[in-house]
Order: sequence, then structure tokens, then C-alpha cells
Amino acid sequence: MSTEQTSLTPKDLIILNRTGENLKKVIRALIREFPQSAQSITGMSQWLNYNRSNCQRVLNAVHKSINGKDVLCLLPGIASLEEFIDKVSVFQLDKQLILETKKAIEIFSLHTKQYAKSHAQLKRLLNNSAEHVNEKQEALTAFEKRQQHYLCSKQLFNSSVDTLFSSYILTQNNHNKEFLQEVALVSKLGISRSKEAPPFVQFYTHPNPDGFIRPEHITKDSTIDTRQFHIGIIDEYSDPQLAKAYSSYSASNSGIVFNELNSNKPFNASFLFSNPDELANPLVHESKCSSTSISIKNPTKKLVMMVFLDKKLDMRSSVNIGCYSSNQRVEEGKLRAEDMWTERLPELLELAVLQSSSARAQSIEGLQVGEMNDYLFNFAQLNKQDFVCYMMEVDYPIWSSTYRIYFEHC
Repeated sequence: MSTEQTSLTPKDLIILNRTGENLKKVIRALIREFPQSAQSITGMSQWLNYNRSNCQRVLNAVHKSINGKDVLCLLPGIASLEEFIDKVSVFQLDKQLILETKKAIEIFSLHTKQYAKSHAQLKRLLNNSAEHVNEKQEALTAFEKRQQHYLCSKQLFNSSVDTLFSSYILTQNNHNKEFLQEVALVSKLGISRSKEAPPFVQFYTHPNPDGFIRPEHITKDSTIDTRQFHIGIIDEYSDPQLAKAYSSYSASNSGIVFNELNSNKPFNASFLFSNPDELANPLVHESKCSSTSISIKNPTKKLVMMVFLDKKLDMRSSVNIGCYSSNQRVEEGKLRAEDMWTERLPELLELAVLQSSSARAQSIEGLQVGEMNDYLFNFAQLNKQDFVCYMMEVDYPIWSSTYRIYFEHC
């Protein structure tokens, strides 16, 4: 008598998670083709002549899932999904989207048969395996793999960063409601470089204003001009020689270049950005999604990323995170989290919500994040109590990847 399988391997989970992410992307795109009245549970059921409970499950999978595993658990079974696409095919909708959805359902069906006897059993396996991943299946843990990647990259490029701290404030732009006002602090602490290393470059995406010559000097007495873009070196958190080492602005890769850093010991480089007109306001924009990201351009020991979201935005948002293999920029206003599923790496990331009074909101392994955030809020002339803080902390973040925190707004 055969025994029922009770767990999935880490590799199985990765495959199934991607299957779910693909399903979410194609079904969500297809539902956007429905009449507005058919995008609710009752409206969809009436328009398609499709079971109301299954409509609810489809919409929950699209709107309430955090990852691909959730999608597979929230969706109805294969037979119900096949009925769903048959009902949809009757209408004059985008044929390519219908074909993509059919294909994704076929793959889901194949994987269900491969890993379980039924959809119900697959859901049990996914829930059990997510909580009890058998780490013995892997020769190295994910932490050890990232650590080795860091050590090899550090030797390859003759440079490294001990800690990368990035903090962002997101609120509505008071001068133009079409955009968010983003104010950011990016601090690279313990930068080590050999003489053979490439020049130190700080990258950013916003075009420089006319007449730009060099980054500003930012001090504790500096305050924001919300109508213009700022890029400046923070004197209090940077090596005194950093500003003197500024060489040029590289338009080809959007970065300020520091070419004469003749330092024989680790140094710090901290920057402040104010961006009033690049991030679309998702409360009024059709994309309904915004993203804050940091790219790992140098081998880095530790990443701490904090995003302060205005409570007025947060109350209408759901949050997701991911690590992506590509550093390519997503065109603003056309961003959706599910569109990036092909670039998503199988990193198991955790997102924390911090109270401003908590210990970890003040200090993380000696890094005075509370002090640096106060510095940022002082520049922005905003009250920290009006914001919700989300934090992602990663040891040995993957070089040449991008870590993103998504906010999807309803």
C-alpha cells in the first residue's frame, strides 16, 4: 500500500511558485479585458454564467495572493479553471491573452498530476512544505550560497561594501498630484577598493536639471525644495575626501563618478535624493502600482532597506517584495508586480513593519538607522508619525540584482 507524499523539495516549491506567478499574470491581464461591471464577484458570475464561488476564488487569487504558492492554493481546481477559460473564450477578447491563459492552466494541470493526486492534495503539500522545507536536500543553504557569491565577486572586482543602507519617504506631491514625492537616503558604509578597482559610481535614474555641474553638499541644516530634483553628498555620513574626489557625471549610465579616491582604508559614502516628478501617483494613475528598489552594484555584506509610506497611501495598499535578476529599469506608469515574474529569483525574503519606537527602528547591528532616518525626515520637513515603515534586511544580497518593495493600490 503506497503512502501519500507529505512534502515537496525546495526545487519543487520554486517550480510551483513560478507556475502560480505566471497564472496570476495571465488571468489578471485577461480580467482587465472584462467590462468593469464584470470585474466583481457577482458581476463576473452573471457575465460569464459561471459559478459565483469560483469567481470569488479566481479574484482572490489575483488580488489577495502574495506569491505563486498563494495563487495555486486560492484558485479553484483544474476542471473549474478549464470551464472558466471556455466561458471567457465566447467573448471578443484579446486572443493572445486567452491562449496564454489556456497554456498556463495546462501547465498547472500537468504539475498538479506530477506532484499530487488532486488539487486538494497539492494545496496540502504546498502549505506543509512552505513551513517545513527540508534543507537537507541542498548541499549549501541559501545564506551560504550568497556568502560564497559575495566572496567571489569581491575578489573579482577588487571592491566591496560592508553595509548598504537605503531609506525612502513616499508621499503625494503637493504641487502635482500626478506624482509621488520621493525623498531618499542611500548610505554605503565600509567601502573597500583596491587601486585596480573601477571608479566608484553612485547611480540614479532621474535626469539632472539644466546647468548641473556637481552634486550638492547636504548637511543637517539643509532642507528640501519640493519643486526640484536634488542629488547631494551628505557631509555627516561621508568621508571628507569624497566630495573632492568627484570627477564627472556619466550620462550613459546615469551616475556620478568619483575617480580620485586614494584611500588605503574603508570609507563611507552617503547620498540624498529628492525626486518630485518621476514616480507616478498610483492613486490616480491607471497602473495602480508603485515600486521602490535598490540595485546591488557592488559586492555587499548587508542590505538594510526601509520605506516610509504615507499612511494615506498605506491604508489603500497591499505590499509585496522580491529580488530580481535584472537591473533594467521598469518604465514608470507601466509597472505591475506580476509582470516581473520571469526575472524574480527564488529568494525567501521577509518584510517587517516597524514601529518608530521599536529597538530595530533605532539600531541594527550597530547601524544607527533611527538617527539617519531622523536626518532624512528633517531634510524632507515631514513628520515620521504620519508614515508606516516597511523594512527588508538581507545578509549578502545578490550582486547585480535588484531588491524591490511593491505597493499595489486599490
